[in-house]
Amino acid sequence: MWRKILGGIAGQFEFYELFNRHAATTLEGAKYLLDICNSFPNISLKVSRVEELEHECDSITHMTMDLLHRTFITPLDRDEILGLISKMDDVMDSIDRAAKTMLFFDLKSIPDKLKEMIGVLNRALEQVVVAVQLIPGFKHGEKLRELHKQIHSLENEGDQVHHAGIIELFRENQDKPLLVIKLKEIYETVEQAIDDCEDIADIIENIVLEHF
Repeated sequence: MWRKILGGIAGQFEFYELFNRHAATTLEGAKYLLDICNSFPNISLKVSRVEELEHECDSITHMTMDLLHRTFITPLDRDEILGLISKMDDVMDSIDRAAKTMLFFDLKSIPDKLKEMIGVLNRALEQVVVAVQLIPGFKHGEKLRELHKQIHSLENEGDQVHHAGIIELFRENQDKPLLVIKLKEIYETVEQAIDDCEDIADIIENIVLEHF
């Protein structure tokens, strides 16, 4: 019995380590995505690197799920653990999808507004990384609330840039409907990633309300 309890306590620290690894890897993927935007047409190697990071995040998610099944005592509610790691994985999936779409569609360049959106995504993920680091110990409730506000503000900024970018896309490419379709898909993928960052912030805010 004591062995099971001690193993559970050790597992608590493993959860936080996995959260931090996933958040940091996802941020690295977002940085590569922004770098891809400035590297056309030679982007294939960087897209491959994003794919490697996505696989790494998948592995971290699977390790978290396995740990959840094996751990007697968890540092957060099981639904909170599942929701947090799943939503972070959704962000990395969107980053990977955006990078691959840029390559598969054989684009020659990326609009400035789309680059700006990916910059917003990077800034949101930087806040996510900090927020995840502050969860253990339940000592930083006020700072986490502030990070929640900042991520929410970035999500609003992303919406504004997305709206402006779509208007510009249609206005400047009326004679290129296929290009509009391709770029619109990438815009929507990046928007989803930013929205998921806000969802992560909401999950962390709920953790604050529950545990702090």
